[in-house]
Amino acid sequence: MENLIPSLLVSFLLTASLVFANERYGLLSSDRFPTPGAKWFAYVWLWGFVTVVTALVMQSSTASGQVDTANIPFWSLFMLHVLLMVFLIGWWVVAGRPPVSEYMNLSRRDFAQNAAIGVAVGVGGWILTIAIALGVGSALMAMGLMPEDAEPSPMIPWMAALPIWKKALIVFSAMTVEEFFFRGWLQRRIGLILSTILFAIAHAGYGQPFLLVGVTIVSLVIGYTFYRTRNLWPCIIAHGVFDAIQLFVIVPIVLQVAGKG
Repeated sequence: MENLIPSLLVSFLLTASLVFANERYGLLSSDRFPTPGAKWFAYVWLWGFVTVVTALVMQSSTASGQVDTANIPFWSLFMLHVLLMVFLIGWWVVAGRPPVSEYMNLSRRDFAQNAAIGVAVGVGGWILTIAIALGVGSALMAMGLMPEDAEPSPMIPWMAALPIWKKALIVFSAMTVEEFFFRGWLQRRIGLILSTILFAIAHAGYGQPFLLVGVTIVSLVIGYTFYRTRNLWPCIIAHGVFDAIQLFVIVPIVLQVAGKG
């Protein structure tokens, strides 16, 4: 409840900005609303969605260090993804139900090549992410802006200890739903930089600003891939590779080295 008023204010400002940008500059020109009424219903739908998501992100970021992992239902990990899909389906209906391939930029042309691009971006992007994140982390520590004994969010070791099939389900849900929304829907409308910022904010539940550096780099790499290919498939595959390396390889190794495995 304490997050309700800030959520309403933030969501109103964000939605009002998007409505103004669309009415003045045609920000949502990729959407062909069948009637003016459908367009204004879409605005209300957007405001409601932004309000709920803002409240969830605020609650997650403020409670990240106080999570009781022993009582976390596994299904709760997918709450945000469910909301994203509900919003995307609702917007698709209001926008006149265009072909899904067009709505999400899911071109099947040269699929093998795009899949290879996705794998290359996923692996190469992780190397780039680790290199930049280590550099930024070292600089922050040298300036005294990041504690040397920073503890990870309790969610990280909890997720690393999940059974393989549950971790695989988390990766699949993230690589599809998050790419559908942040690249297939959001980036097409507000651009790479703003969608990357919102992607990082949506992951604020990690509880550590340093981890958001890596999230931001990942989003920039995948977003740039979408910008160049105009196809969501390489982004979905790259996101899956990113998350799989993180959840199945990097996090367990780091926790083992830190004595928390």
